[in-house]
Amino acid sequence: MILTRAFLFMRRGFIVLLKNILSVAAIVGLLMTTASAGSLEGVLKSRTLKHLGIPYANFVTRTRTGLDVELMQNFAAHLGVQYQFVESTWPEIISDLTGKQVKPKGENIEIVGTGIPKGDVIATGFTVLPWRKKIVDFSEKTFPSGIWLIARSESVLTPIFPTGSIAVDIDRVKKKLSGISVLGLVDTCIDPELYGIKETGALIHYFPPDQDLEGMIPAVMAKMTEATLMDVPVALVALSKWPGKIKVIGPVSPPQDMACAFSKDSPKLKQAFDLFFDEFKQNGEYRRIVKAYYPSVVTYYPEFL
Repeated sequence: MILTRAFLFMRRGFIVLLKNILSVAAIVGLLMTTASAGSLEGVLKSRTLKHLGIPYANFVTRTRTGLDVELMQNFAAHLGVQYQFVESTWPEIISDLTGKQVKPKGENIEIVGTGIPKGDVIATGFTVLPWRKKIVDFSEKTFPSGIWLIARSESVLTPIFPTGSIAVDIDRVKKKLSGISVLGLVDTCIDPELYGIKETGALIHYFPPDQDLEGMIPAVMAKMTEATLMDVPVALVALSKWPGKIKVIGPVSPPQDMACAFSKDSPKLKQAFDLFFDEFKQNGEYRRIVKAYYPSVVTYYPEFL
């Protein structure tokens, strides 16, 4: 009986020890997986490039086509790996890349939580902003941008006459905004806080972050607000989609750049992309896909291509 009890006690101890060993192994495995997520080594080992994107203008369409989709598909082929699209949202996309949830504080950020990385690169018409540079590394410029004020065609707001000075043009637009309702989207490139819109006396409204960003211009057309902030690429698509329904009042920001974003822990993957992208531009392939999805960009930014 004593031997039996001793055997049972040892058996229980062995099972507990085995469970602890397995738990530690699982944790170590998770840490190793997380550490390699987004790295060039991790991409090559998994033989898959995970592209984080959000359906947005002609960068990522609802049918999973678009400028950034084709760009990432070509980058994956260049690396000799499979391409995988991972859909995200504006509030979560940085966490989906870095595993860190952040809150913008002017040009700085506050880390407010953690998450599990889900992708290797953000490519979704992603604007380079000072606060974003604190948490991700950007590639070289992939697309020109800027923020315009858009109103419906019958609005009391009238377009400014360009002066040749972006600073003067911005000032003229802002002087029109006192008492005008303006739509924006918090913690994005069209957040009114970034451009001093509140100080103009405008009545600021915020679009729900869980809704499709492309619904902002239809909201203005439906008279929910008088005007909306919008980045140039979306405005270009909208002007073609709704000719005669909307008008550009003028700029509220200096020229901006869009680029692909990489985790700061993935310098080799960013370097590999920059080398690929330079070759992709040199051989004319990037010009081809840009003109396919944004044919009017050469009108507004003739020097871009």
